[in-house]
Amino acid sequence: MVLVIEKKFLEGTWWKYGLALAAGKLALWVALVFHRNPDFSAAQILQQYWLFYGTFAVSAFLPFVVGRLQMRRLFWCALSGFFIAEAAYLFLIFVGFGARFNLLPFIAYMQLYVTFFSLGLVIELGRFVYMKVME
Repeated sequence: MVLVIEKKFLEGTWWKYGLALAAGKLALWVALVFHRNPDFSAAQILQQYWLFYGTFAVSAFLPFVVGRLQMRRLFWCALSGFFIAEAAYLFLIFVGFGARFNLLPFIAYMQLYVTFFSLGLVIELGRFVYMKVME
């Protein structure tokens, strides 16, 4: 007879993944700011645009928090939403929409991320209700 212990999802050092993703996003965002306007300093970027990098850090860390709470479907929806929103953000920056309309890439990022996170929330809560009804 073999005893099988089920390992929890994102057990151990799960928070390092969220911090690494947030740091990577912050580094990419600062590099994009320097690319668009080389006159900025790093301190000036972090002082003036705290709302942007704060939002990016929360959106990078949030999937790992809900994953640690054992909400796997919400984790995968939020993480895929993060990467799809990041792709849309970079696309709008590199195509040139960011130069003409300053907030358009950020708004597109937030809309895509919130849409995917909400979809995951609906799936996770719908599954919870379904399991309660079936009991």
